[in-house]
Amino acid sequence: MFVGNEAEPAFTATSGLHGTALVVRASGELDHYHTPVLREEMGRAWSALPSQLLILDLSALTFCDSSGIGELLQVRHHGLSDGVRVILTGVQGNLARRLNLAGLTQVFEMFPSVAEALEAA
Repeated sequence: MFVGNEAEPAFTATSGLHGTALVVRASGELDHYHTPVLREEMGRAWSALPSQLLILDLSALTFCDSSGIGELLQVRHHGLSDGVRVILTGVQGNLARRLNLAGLTQVFEMFPSVAEALEAA
């Protein structure tokens, strides 16, 4: 039931530990207006990283534009610079199509789920 005037946020990013891996979960629309939210959460994640494994769970993304993809590329670049393995999980729909069209499916390490990424790591 909807109560009050507050709508659901268009985008959220949260992080938590799964064993020694840090998982950042993104939900909603990752676009020009919401990339700062992911950037802020990634700043917290990089400073709290307990190991050399970071998983970005994108299974709850409903939309991602080119600025969102740019932000994901920044995460990858940061990981490469720091020797951190960055894995994307749950890539589907709009994001999967955009990554494929841009030829980026070979750039990112991807798994269907967090569980499968953890198992492979």
